[in-house]
Amino acid sequence: MIGEYQVRGGVGGRLPGALGPAELDGRADWSPLGRTPGRTLLEALGARLGSEVDARRVLLAVLGPLGPHLEGEPLGALAAELPLDLARELGAVEVALGERRLAAPAGAEDYLREVARLVMHPPAQAASYVRAVFAAARGALPPELVREIEGLLPEELAALWRA
Repeated sequence: MIGEYQVRGGVGGRLPGALGPAELDGRADWSPLGRTPGRTLLEALGARLGSEVDARRVLLAVLGPLGPHLEGEPLGALAAELPLDLARELGAVEVALGERRLAAPAGAEDYLREVARLVMHPPAQAASYVRAVFAAARGALPPELVREIEGLLPEELAALWRA
């Protein structure tokens, strides 16, 4: 269809606010990814996951098992990129997720299985959540801290962090 969309019939002129296919801008719903000033890690993750997913639970399920590997400054830097209430939940992630104890994963397979269990989705879906959280975290943190976190993780998890 070429030209302006016209609603015909009825009484009166053009209906105010009626837009045709040529007048719509599909980019209006796009969410920019990457480093955006003032955007928290949770907002960056929401842009990657969309509104259908509980981004808070996904974030806690992905970062929670990594807590023993990221003790100290790296975990504190990640928490600083979160809203205060979510940063507190990350500090007590077992309570927030309703778990007794989260074990530190030794490899990528154990880690993905644990994330899948915590988010209650299949492992393939959990893998996409892990990639989204890691990409949002890499975009929110300074490059030197990203490299430090990579160095603290076991090799298989560091490969996931880089991917």
